Order: sequence, then structure tokens, then C-alpha cells
Amino acid sequence: MPPPAPPALNGLAVTSLVTSLLCLAPLGLVFGCIALWQIPRRRQRGKGLAIAGVSVSGAILLLAAVVIPVVDFRVWTPPARSDSGDVTKPGWTTIQSIRAGDCFTPRGGLTKPGTPPLGGSVELIPCDMPHRAEAYASFTLPEGDFPGLDGITATAWPQCARLFMDYALDSMAFGRLQTYYFHPDEKGWAAGRRTVMCWVARPDNTELDVSVRGDASDLDAAQLEFLAAMKPLNTAGALRPAKSPQQDLAGATAWAGDMAQAQAETIRLLKDADLPGAEAPTGRLVAELEAGLPFWQQAAKAPDADAFLSHLRSVDRHNGEQHHRRIRGLLDLPLPPSEPTQGLERTAVSAPDPHRRAPHPPGPPLITRTVLEGDLGPGQ
Repeated sequence: MPPPAPPALNGLAVTSLVTSLLCLAPLGLVFGCIALWQIPRRRQRGKGLAIAGVSVSGAILLLAAVVIPVVDFRVWTPPARSDSGDVTKPGWTTIQSIRAGDCFTPRGGLTKPGTPPLGGSVELIPCDMPHRAEAYASFTLPEGDFPGLDGITATAWPQCARLFMDYALDSMAFGRLQTYYFHPDEKGWAAGRRTVMCWVARPDNTELDVSVRGDASDLDAAQLEFLAAMKPLNTAGALRPAKSPQQDLAGATAWAGDMAQAQAETIRLLKDADLPGAEAPTGRLVAELEAGLPFWQQAAKAPDADAFLSHLRSVDRHNGEQHHRRIRGLLDLPLPPSEPTQGLERTAVSAPDPHRRAPHPPGPPLITRTVLEGDLGPGQ
């Protein structure tokens, strides 16, 4: 008498395990549950396969429930550029691909000082679309031993500030901005990389919807002449020291000396400027700057922080801000915020006493600075 035939293998049990291994977890779970219901009733084999299919599918679904809410699943599509190099279609790329003039949004938003800046990737975006940041210049650090963060900052910060003035032409047209820069770390320096990339963004993480690049062809002769006259003073104002006069009196007095020279040059240029319709407020602005100039010169020779701050408060009484705003209005230039001290951090001249308010030159560039450690990587 032949032995009895073995029980049939449940097909859904096999299907459950196969679909779970193919990451089709919902199907694997359903097939496995049906198989477990069928097997005892039909006296079939495959209970172990069904249990394995249900277990694997359940684990995959549980993992997905934990991971999906916290993982950023972006499709990596490269940006498109025109023949001239302008970004015409948004796309994701690495920070090594950023060029001067590119507008972008860092993955994860802007970062805090002293942290790796962008997580390695950015979304390049046409500058007429909402974006967080814009790269505006790059330059090469001099050869030699790795200078450390302080050494790089001493070179990169003033250079980025000056280059921004050239790039924007009228930095006040965009409200408060903050400059950042990438630079080689020690490992990158040892590999021969020396490039610093300067970029700018709003400090409150809000978006820009235009490029901050200035175009001289969009300005008339009077506008260009006025902006050129204010540039020496604006640039010097942006280069204020990071430390207070109590922390670094020598740095503060040296900056005051630079401000005195810049203010004298701005006065000279304003006197020579041809600004039709704005002659009267220009004359009043010149008079205020001339009245404030001796206080910059005295601040440059201040024997202590208290004397330095006292001279700068005198400068502040002659900043000519109302005349500067009047000139901009008459020349049809965008007006800066009505309270520029709120848009410009004056770390160089702040004091423990809140009544010792730091001065601001007329129409300062509304920019602050942030140093971000980050290596631009190969090819930079």
C-alpha cells in the first residue's frame, strides 16, 4: 500500500515570504495572514513560511513608520544652466558646484557659526525665484602653513566684505543681510585647497526673491555717482572689528582711523558729485559729516574704551542719516529701514552699559558677518 501523499504546500505562504523579501511589505503581510488562516483548515504545509512572511513584512512596515517622518527623500535632479552659466532650472548639487552669482537654498536651511555649513548639498535656484542665499565671489588664500581659523578670518572677512560692496553696488537696497563664507579646513589645506567662497543671506532665514547683484546699467548717472561717493564710508563701516573696545582697544582705534579716512574721502566725493534735485540735502549731509569727522580722528587716538565710546557717541550725533535718506528718496533709490541700528550689529563698539549706544555712519551697509567652517572639497 503506497504511503499517503504529503499535505500540499500553501501557495499564499510562499507568496507572503517572497513579497516581503521584495519589500512589498503590505502584500506580504496580507498574504501571510490569509495563509495562516487557510493552513489548519486545509491541512496544508507552509505555516513557517507564512510566519516568516508576516514577521519580515511587519518589521519593514514598523521601520518605515519610524524612518519616513524624519528622513528627507528628495529626488536628486541636477540644475540646468544657460549658455552663459545662469541657473535656469532648480536642481540639487554639491557645494563644490556653487559659482559666484548662483542663488541657492542650503539643505536643512542656514546653519550656526562654527558648524559644518550645508550638509554637503544645496538646491541651486534661478535668482528670480525664492531662495535663501546667493554666492557672490571667491578668491584664493595665500600659500604657506595652515593659518588656523583666526588667520583665515583675518583675511577672508574683510575681503568678502569689500567684494560684496562691488557685487551689490547698493547693499542698502536689500535690507539686512548677513555674509558667510566657506574656507578650507586643515585637512583641505593639506590637500592643497585655498579657495574661499563668499555668500550672503538674510540672518532671519527668510527668503530673497531677487539677486543682490547690482547692475550699473539699471542706474542713472546721479545714482551711480552718489553710491560711489558713499562706498568708502560704507565699506569701512562694514569692516568694524568683531571685538568691543574693552576687549581690543587697538583694533577699535585702528578702525576709527580707517573710518576717519573713509569719511574724508566720502566728503570729497560728495562735494564733487553732480546730483540734480538733491543739492540741498547733499550739502547738509556734507556739513554733518564734516562736523563728525574730528570725533572719528579723536576716537582713533582714544587712550581707553570709555574715551573711545564717548567720541563715537559724538560721531553719532552727526551721522546725517535723515539727509542721507532724503537724498536716496530724491534720487529714486530704495530707502533703508528707518532704524538702521536694528539692522546692523555693532559688536565692535557695544558696551556693557545699554545707554552707550554705538554710532553708525550714514547709510551703512546692513550686513553682519558669520564665519562657517567648511571645506569646499576637491577641485576648489
